[in-house]
Amino acid sequence: MFEQYVIPGDGVFPEGITEGIGRHEFYVSASAGGAIYRGDTGRRELEPWLPGGEDGRVSTLGLALDGHGRILICGGRSKAFYAYNLSSGDLEERHEYAGFLNDVCVHGGFAYLTDSHNPRILRAEVGEKGVGAPELWLDLSTEETDPFFNGIVPTPDGSAIVWAAQGSHHLWRAAVSQTPGSSGKAEMIDVGDLLIAGDGMVFVGDVLYICDNTDEADGSARFWLTALTSSDGWRSAELAGRWERPAADTPTTVAHRDGRLLLVNSQFVGRDKGTAAAPFTVSAVPLPTV
Repeated sequence: MFEQYVIPGDGVFPEGITEGIGRHEFYVSASAGGAIYRGDTGRRELEPWLPGGEDGRVSTLGLALDGHGRILICGGRSKAFYAYNLSSGDLEERHEYAGFLNDVCVHGGFAYLTDSHNPRILRAEVGEKGVGAPELWLDLSTEETDPFFNGIVPTPDGSAIVWAAQGSHHLWRAAVSQTPGSSGKAEMIDVGDLLIAGDGMVFVGDVLYICDNTDEADGSARFWLTALTSSDGWRSAELAGRWERPAADTPTTVAHRDGRLLLVNSQFVGRDKGTAAAPFTVSAVPLPTV
């Protein structure tokens, strides 16, 4: 296994990641160009899997497997939600969506998606017969929250969905019901005075690991891998650890593979400053002790 995995190509600006079917496999998305790359923890370099630009994929962000042999892809500015067959790479579903689908998780026969341009959570049915179109599940337009929703994950006990409101530095939860058309009541997770501008997240056991950032007085940003725990079903959470990551890497999201955390190094800070350069990478870090 390696400490860094290399994504081939220039100007990739990777953003999303999900674990694959095999215990060493993972997939990474490209925010620029819309390609999808496949990696293996036993190989240093990822391989191109889906070329960018096909099926209207000009950008790809959040990823998830649906449990039925498909990978689900949030298109962001591609304005669509995609499902591809993992074995053949063939497109199985493409649903257009006018908002900005950023991240996705799968739980209990549904895919839950964040819309980063509107304060809402979408839900799409997934099953052996296919993947449905995203439909409104929760509308938080009446709440005092910035609409930039980002990472989303189910809680370990399966009772709720947790997502990051990156723009307002808060985390939210909602209980899940498996009845089509039903929705849980959204509530902000109490983390005390801690501000978390959360991006991608992953649960490892009962610990929630988050890629997040904090704004400094001079206008710069610091980037972190943050760990939270909860004792009340994620109605509140406590800080279990926080580890700074290089701002030049600008990690956007995290997955768990082979006992390590895989952090996607987007280089978004370098992109904005004009200093980003290949190779683009995924860092593998030992699972922190909390």
